[in-house]
Amino acid sequence: MAIRSRVISCDSVPGEQRFQQSVEQAVANFRLSDIRKTVLSRVLNVDLDRPLDAGSVFQRLRAQNPSGYHFRFPLADGSELIGASPELLLRKQGRKIMSNPLAGSARRRADATEDRQVSEQLLRSAKDAYEHKLVIDDIRQVLSPWCEELDIPDAPSLISTPAMWHLSTCIHGQVNDATMNPLKIATELHPTPAVCGSPTAQAYKLIQLIEPYERGPFAGMVGWCDGEGNGEWVVTIRCGRITANRIQIFAGAGIVADSSPESEWAETRAKMQTMLNALDADFSGVTP
Repeated sequence: MAIRSRVISCDSVPGEQRFQQSVEQAVANFRLSDIRKTVLSRVLNVDLDRPLDAGSVFQRLRAQNPSGYHFRFPLADGSELIGASPELLLRKQGRKIMSNPLAGSARRRADATEDRQVSEQLLRSAKDAYEHKLVIDDIRQVLSPWCEELDIPDAPSLISTPAMWHLSTCIHGQVNDATMNPLKIATELHPTPAVCGSPTAQAYKLIQLIEPYERGPFAGMVGWCDGEGNGEWVVTIRCGRITANRIQIFAGAGIVADSSPESEWAETRAKMQTMLNALDADFSGVTP
């Protein structure tokens, strides 16, 4: 029987107090600007007592999140990025396209009754509905010029991962040109308000002002495309960056005027659980 790795330390950047202050700062900025939403994130640096086997972590991640979009690839500095994203930015097959943005989240519960109640509350939440609508309106504006048909449901539905509930909208369309490279459309879509904010340029500047670290590959996109105009691109969330005996785990939360600093911190903790569970490590005496 293999001996589990032991966690030596966990360090969040920013920490809880600083993150909550950042949420307050963002909300205050909304009153003085045209920004309606921004996405604030943090990174959890987890150090273990031995080097991590990225392949084993990735296999556990896939097993625990079978419906996710799984990715693993090397980065220029020798680290590896792995993840199980729940969010499809764009899929294109011939002239058909699909996008499945997520915005508005709630942590899942172990008790089935409580879990159902949480999902129902999310579906009724005015705050989360507003956050989600900002994303959908932006995607509609970007995709419309490319499409001769675009089908966007009037209201979001629920989608779940083992750790989270999300508000989800499946958008379908038919593009004007079957040979159009899907990467071209994906780069027009990215970053959506689901990972940046609205309006995009102003929200991005606010993130740069507030966040005390560089996101790197987090909240980017990963995927493939071929010479016939087909492809699939997903958002690099629910991910971690492995270097020797350290993994950096990323998570963000959408901030709107009604956001609570405590709730947004709790949301990032819940989202990090996807990667933390895949570590299969001993956290005795250490609080992630």
